[in-house]
Formats: sequence, structure tokens, C-alpha cells
Amino acid sequence: MSAAQDAPAGRHAASAMDLAAEDFPAHALLQAQGIVLDRMADGAPLRETLTSIALLVEALAPPALCSILLLQPDGRRLKPAAAPSLPEAYCAVIDGLEIGPSVGSCGTAAFRKEPVIVTDIANDPLWAEPRDFTLSFGLRACWSLPIMRQDGTVLGTIAMYYREPRAPTGRDWGLLAPCARLVRVALAEHRKQEELRASEARWHLAADASGLGTYDIDFTSGAEQWSARFKSILGLPESTAPAPGLFTGLLHPEDRPRFNESFRAIPDPAQNLLRNEELRLLRADTGEERIVALKGRVLFRDDGTATHAMGTMADITEARRHEQELAEAKCAAEAANRAKSQFLASMSHELRTPLNAIIGFSDMIRQRTFGAIGQHRYEGYIDDIHKSGEHLLSLIDDVLDMAKIEAGKFELDRTPLDLADAAEQALLFVAPQARRAGVVLSAAIAPRLSLTADSRAIRQILTNLLSNAVKFTAPGGRVRIFAEMLGDGGIALGVEDDGIGMTRTGIVTALEPFGQIESRVTVDGHGTGLGLPIVKSLIEAHGAQFQIESEPGRGTRVWGEFPARDTASRSAA
Repeated sequence: MSAAQDAPAGRHAASAMDLAAEDFPAHALLQAQGIVLDRMADGAPLRETLTSIALLVEALAPPALCSILLLQPDGRRLKPAAAPSLPEAYCAVIDGLEIGPSVGSCGTAAFRKEPVIVTDIANDPLWAEPRDFTLSFGLRACWSLPIMRQDGTVLGTIAMYYREPRAPTGRDWGLLAPCARLVRVALAEHRKQEELRASEARWHLAADASGLGTYDIDFTSGAEQWSARFKSILGLPESTAPAPGLFTGLLHPEDRPRFNESFRAIPDPAQNLLRNEELRLLRADTGEERIVALKGRVLFRDDGTATHAMGTMADITEARRHEQELAEAKCAAEAANRAKSQFLASMSHELRTPLNAIIGFSDMIRQRTFGAIGQHRYEGYIDDIHKSGEHLLSLIDDVLDMAKIEAGKFELDRTPLDLADAAEQALLFVAPQARRAGVVLSAAIAPRLSLTADSRAIRQILTNLLSNAVKFTAPGGRVRIFAEMLGDGGIALGVEDDGIGMTRTGIVTALEPFGQIESRVTVDGHGTGLGLPIVKSLIEAHGAQFQIESEPGRGTRVWGEFPARDTASRSAA
């Protein structure tokens, strides 16, 4: 503050130490402060606490009229919080007073962050604007002290009004500083309680939204609170008051020792322990056994004293039953899958052996190994037998291959593979089918490409893709094997055609085991619908990415993108 000689007439400016030269009786102040602090400890509302502080000032420094104003969250306006002896009309007008460099005593003190003492409102320029109004209430002097945090943030002001011009003495002014500290303590406690209540409200709201019951035990008072949901889980009416032994009495007798071990003892504050147990209880209303998940944490003061135990309880009976049903269903499915795999494995020999005989003997007859056939009509029948046998064997092979893949028993034997040779073998195998369908086969393999892969699986991939493409390509159409280097050093290997193509829905169907696309183009029957699923599984078994593009009327392109680690370019001979 400025020196006294620089202050305008009617205003005293001095440091707090100068004004406190004449000490206020310490015992009276301490006794009064103790009363206020006791009320705060008992949880008195903020306004009641601030009013007690204002009355304390008035009682110890009559005829002072004390006012406590709080700065609003906008940091610009003051609001009366306690002024027990000031006229209500006056307080109503200064509600929302905007602080500034010359706005009466309180508005100026909050703005400057320093004490402002006006000994005569009638002639002080700080009161120029509200002077007549203030004087009409008989107020002539006002000394104001800003209430601030340690970091310099202004919280409000505490002021002493008088009905006659008056300069402060050390005894009177000395009251404001300790009372300002009391206000600061009250505001800090109020803020802490507000934050705690908000936190508890959010916690209870979240718990209610999650279907959790909550409990809160106050170790200081011994009071215990259970939420409505907590009581509902226990099978108790909402009006039930928590009582000692009520909760443990509902626990299953076998689970009570575990509850006592986990929740009865006060844990080490340093561990910040979250206690968590699944317990069985017997509902109070029906006696039905339920499974609950009980969680809790003990709250401590800074000195390590336990203050509260808070936590949640959830009824997880249905979840645990569902988990048990899923586990049982999984075991049943695994048993069924093992039975299926065993059945298919045993059927492999039983089905393939007679089919191989049928195909072999029909081929001998077709080739006239032991002479001419007596009736020429038999030749057509023999061809039908042979084709049907080969077709049936192909279907069985597909089913068995898919079963092996699903069972995880299809093992890869990776060796360096010449892609041009693999493509040539696949083309030779599908050539008869392509000739019957009137489809042209070709291959476009980049020179000197080698892939480390299972040769049998690669041939099957190409054969299945070629066969599928021929089946869905009209006479005169083209089907092509391609293999080309990718930008990352990998290889794209696959088959493309200019056939009927598929919609997005058709692609999804074709990739499902036993899924089949209807078409008037096919000449060799539908097959099993396992061609593309087998191809996809074999490609992915190599660690490659399966890709498919198709458009109705424009054809289909299916390929695998094999990683660079499995590819190599063979040097020219």
C-alpha cells in the first residue's frame, strides 16, 4: 500500500503490521475461533459458518458491522455471503458488484489484492458512484481486507462498516486478518466437501447405471449406508436399516471366513488395497443362493487414520451360470468335432477304396484292356461310371481336406517350388474340363519365380481355382493363371477369368463352407461348395493374404499374396 501521506483525505493507508501494533486479546480471539472451528467440524453449512465469523467480528469489535463477500467463478463479481447486521436492501444492491481500481472499499481491495481503508465514505473518491446510496443507509466508514490463497488467488473480502467516520486502531483492525484466515479455511473445507459430494454422486450414479449396489461405512461415527440396489441384491426391503451382523448373517456359512479375512481387517494405507471377493449369499426373502462380487477400499487421512470403507456389490449369478453353460457347450462341441474328425478319418479308407476300384476297373474296360466290349451301348455306360466315380472321389477328397484343415491337422511341407512347373501341372489336370466347357486356359508367370511353400497345397490351390473358374465361365471364355512380384518383394499367385462374376453377397456365400452359387453356365455339376474355402484356408495357412475381386458380368480374380520371406527369384540358367 502507499504511504499515509499519499492517501486521499478520509482514507488511511498502512501495513497490516503497523495496524496490528496494539494486539487484540489473544484468549478471546482463540476462544471465539474455537467455536467457529467446532461448527465447521460438525459439518455446518458454509453460509452458517461465514455468518458465525461475521458475528465473531461484530462481537469482539463493536459497533462494527461485518460483511463477507465472495468472488464469483468469473473472477469479476462479488456476492454477499454473510452480512448479519447490514440492511438487506443494501446487500441486495451490492450483489454482483464488479471489482475494479476504484469500486468502494471491497471492490477495490479485491481488485488490488491489498487492504483498503476508507475512514469517511462521504468524501472518499473510491465511493464516488455509490456514495449517496450508501450514505442513505447511515454507513460512513468501511475497512476491507482481501481474502487470498497462498498462491495469491483472491477468494473474496472481509470488511468492517461503521455508522460514523472512523479510523482503525490496531485492536479493531487486528481482528480482520485472523478472521480472513478462518474464512479461507471454511472455503477450503467447503470446496473439499463439495468435491467429495460430487465424486460420491458420480460414483453412485455410475454404480446405479451399472446395476451395482454400494455401501459406505464411516469409521468415525459408525454410520453405515447401503444403497437401494445393495439391499435389493440381499433380498431386503428398501426401508431396511443396516445393522451389525446383518450382511454376514446372509453370507453362505462356508464363505464367511473368507469375507472376514478380506474385509474385516484394516489394510496398510501404503498398499492402497482394493479388496475383491466372489461370495455366495442366501437372499433374505427367498433363501435362494446367489453369487455376488464384492469390492471395497478403505480411505485414510494423511496421518494414516482410516475414515471410511466404501465399495460395490454386483449379483453375478447369471453371468457365472452362463459361463458354465458356455464351458459345457464348448466341451460338447469339441467332443463332437473330435467324433467328426474320427468319423471322417475312418471313412477315408472305407470310401476311397471301393471308389478307386470302380474307377480302376471302369478305366480298364474303357481302354479295352482284355478285348472288345460286346455291346456298343455299354461304352456310354462305362464312361458314365468312370466320370461319376472320379467326381465322387473329388467330392470326398474336398470334404476330407476341409476336415483336416478345420481340425488343424493339415501340415505344410515347405520346399522351394518352381511356379511355372506348378502352373503347368494344374493346367494339365484341368484341361479336359476346360475342353468340355469350351474355355481357353493360359498362364502368365513372371520368369524365374520361386516360392517356398507346400507343393501339394499350391497345386491344389491352383487346381481348385482353375476348376471353379472354368465352371463359371461361358464357352469361348478365358481362364488364366498369373504370378507376379509385389512391390514389397512378395508374390501374387492366383487365377482370373472373364466369366459370370459374383456380387458381394455371392462372394460371402462362396467363401462359406458348402456355400454354392447358382449358375446356368456350369456343366460339371455344383460340387461341394468347398473349393474357395479350401483355397482360402490353404493360402492363409502359408501366412499369405487371401484376396478376391469379382463383378457380375466381368469375371473374377482370386489370389494369394505370399510374403517376401517365402519368395525368391531364380537366376537364369
